[in-house]
Amino acid sequence: MTTPYGGDADHQIRQLGRTIDDIESSLRRLRDDHEHETSSAGSRLDSAEYKLRDHQNEIEQLDERADETDSELKGLQGSVDDLTQRVAWIERRLRTAAGGSAVDLDATTGEIDQLLTKIIAGLAAEARLLPEAERARHAQNLHAHSQATSSLEQARVAVLTATGILATAAHDSDAFKTATTDYRLACTKMANAAARVEQLRSAAGAARKALDRDESLDQTLTEAADAGDAARDRLAEIARARISNAITGSDLLPVWFTTALGPMPPRSGTERWLAAATEALVYRLTYGVRDEIVALGHIPAQATARQRADHKDAEQGLRL
Repeated sequence: MTTPYGGDADHQIRQLGRTIDDIESSLRRLRDDHEHETSSAGSRLDSAEYKLRDHQNEIEQLDERADETDSELKGLQGSVDDLTQRVAWIERRLRTAAGGSAVDLDATTGEIDQLLTKIIAGLAAEARLLPEAERARHAQNLHAHSQATSSLEQARVAVLTATGILATAAHDSDAFKTATTDYRLACTKMANAAARVEQLRSAAGAARKALDRDESLDQTLTEAADAGDAARDRLAEIARARISNAITGSDLLPVWFTTALGPMPPRSGTERWLAAATEALVYRLTYGVRDEIVALGHIPAQATARQRADHKDAEQGLRL
């Protein structure tokens, strides 16, 4: 069968059909190759992920073992530190039994005596000055009296204003009725304010007298108190250095020291331990404590409020 286009056209059509078939066959092969490569890549990717997870697990196990090793090392180090403290304490005791002497942490020097003089003078000056809490209380009493006085003056003005209206307005006018109400209210407020002023008068007078006295003393006593604080800081430096030298030395520590703080600083919290020891020694030097057993001694009955406060602070520091 021939086409209307002749033999050549038929031949060309058949050739074109074969070409299309070849192209479709090539496309199928490309799709098959693509699917194969995709499947292979996925398999390789899954294998890589499995290996990565295995490595991650191994790393986590190594980290856990490292943490366990660190913990064991810290425990061993703590045991070594404890043993070192015990050996040091035994050595000190043996030296004492052989005739050694305990270090005198309470010993004074020329510089310490001068510092103590300034500290004692500063404490005395501070005792004559009003404490901040008491000064604030006096200021509050003065403020309350001033407010009450101001309220009384406002009530008096309101009474006078209402009285003026009542004296001039017609009795049947709205102004007269309003002024009558205002007058009664103002009289009540004035009576209450007057009672309040009288109630606060004594406390305000005492507050004014105390603050005036404190202001007159403030300049000289403040300078003495500041000098005492500076001397106390210097004494703390000396006490800290003395304790550090005693700890690293070979002499036996005083009984009061080892009773409260032990023969050596702990492996953790060393700075807090040294600060507590320093504060205890400064307290002993400042207040002349010579008790050989009790670190802070006993508070005397005549102790000042400042000494009691210092004793409380030092005692809290020793509760490590």
